[in-house]
Order: sequence, then structure tokens, then C-alpha cells
Amino acid sequence: MRKIDSLIKEVLSDLQPDDYQKRNKAVMLWKNIVGEKLAAFTRPVGYDGSILLLSINHPAASMEIGLRKMEILKKLNSVWSEKLFTDLKKV
Repeated sequence: MRKIDSLIKEVLSDLQPDDYQKRNKAVMLWKNIVGEKLAAFTRPVGYDGSILLLSINHPAASMEIGLRKMEILKKLNSVWSEKLFTDLKKV
């Protein structure tokens, strides 16, 4: 027979979102993070570990992503106050 406190800890740990879920929530906020104008030309398409893969369909948008990369990463990571993303990469 197990003690109730060990069961509670186990149940609570199962309720914590994993990195995949956390990254998905942050990516769902892409438009809010980069703004509507930039979001119109860019969209997240996946991950490679902690690298967010982006589809970018305009050269000016690509340049702006490069210039604002650190700001964007900071905003993405601030959703969970964790370093979920370390880089952005155009695919």
C-alpha cells in the first residue's frame, strides 16, 4: 500500500505540461509575438529540438526576423519563463 502523499506527487507531476506542449502554446501566440504584419509573411512549421523552424515567404520578412531574432526568442521564452527556444531557422 502506498502513502497518499506519494500518489499526490505522482498525479501532480503528470499534470505538468512537457516541453512539446509548452512550445506549442508559445507558437500559438506567434501573431501576438511578432505582430500581424510580420505574421502575414511568416509562420512556424515545426521544431528541431529547441530550434523553431519558420516558413518565410518574403525577403523583407526574412531580414526582419534576423534583425529581431533575440527579441522574438525572448518573447517566446517568456510565455513559460523558460528557455524553450534557442534559435529561429528558415526552412
